[in-house]
Amino acid sequence: MEPAIDLDGAALRANAAAFAALGAPVAAVVKADGYGWGARRLARELDDVVESYLVADDDELAALRSATAKPIRLLADAPPGRLARVLALGGIPNVSTGAALAEAAAAAAERGGLTVRVGVLDAAGWSTIRPADVPAFAAALAAGGLAVELWTHLVAPARAAALLAAFEDARRSLLAAGVPVVGVDLASTAVASPALAADRLRIGVGLFGARLGAPVATHCALRVRAPLVRRYPPGELGWAGYGEVAVAGDRSVSVLRCGYGDGLPKTLAGSGDILSIGMQYTTRASGKAVDVEELIGAADDVDDLAMRAGMTPHELVVGLARR
Repeated sequence: MEPAIDLDGAALRANAAAFAALGAPVAAVVKADGYGWGARRLARELDDVVESYLVADDDELAALRSATAKPIRLLADAPPGRLARVLALGGIPNVSTGAALAEAAAAAAERGGLTVRVGVLDAAGWSTIRPADVPAFAAALAAGGLAVELWTHLVAPARAAALLAAFEDARRSLLAAGVPVVGVDLASTAVASPALAADRLRIGVGLFGARLGAPVATHCALRVRAPLVRRYPPGELGWAGYGEVAVAGDRSVSVLRCGYGDGLPKTLAGSGDILSIGMQYTTRASGKAVDVEELIGAADDVDDLAMRAGMTPHELVVGLARR
């Protein structure tokens, strides 16, 4: 007897469509093997409704390629010597260092041109170039015969205006140097809006139902259904879990086979009607008398669930992925 933890494909597709309605097609971010749910599985659900995919590296590209014929963009530079693999798999490479740029320029000379992605952002942890380095980088891109998809990531709300200004300066520098800018993407889930739609929206956790402040009506795609182990009628027990949670005398208690060992956040205990969460069992004050109870379903809100659990929606989604 185990819990059933899954995704609702119709909800995934509805969420992609909701973000696309902001004014640009969706590039589905399926890094970390689709947030742990399987990038290929997500592609099977989403391929008819998204424009393209984004993955972290060439290994993720290789794993995903046979599941889709759509464009797959890389978030990080290919390691030295592996650009040829990216191109053979039809990936759109990212370039953020002189070495990666030189390798891309050599490939462009062989192929008669090449489009690469270039990110502009002054924050560690992203494969981007600093705004101050754009003029020199633009000259090298032009000399190498490379076309560019220009992107950024608005990592800090307080700096959003400055980041956007630096991005626009970078675009002007590239065009002035003669570099074709063939695509622009600015927004991920948190800042997706009509004003920032550009050529595509990079949506990852939003596919699962998170909004992170974006003006979209999403649906929770997470499904957690737990078998009933035992049900206690009102007044039979005064405590739930290990004796630390008092149970009102007029409440029934269900013991369900699902716990933090299955990915259900322990920190959800004490919120809503959830009394306690152990490694394999959850106690819930419930008026239901059914063999299986839904712990997370269509009526839930991913952002609210994550807030109640004291975590980000990303952590919630990844934590529930089947191990």
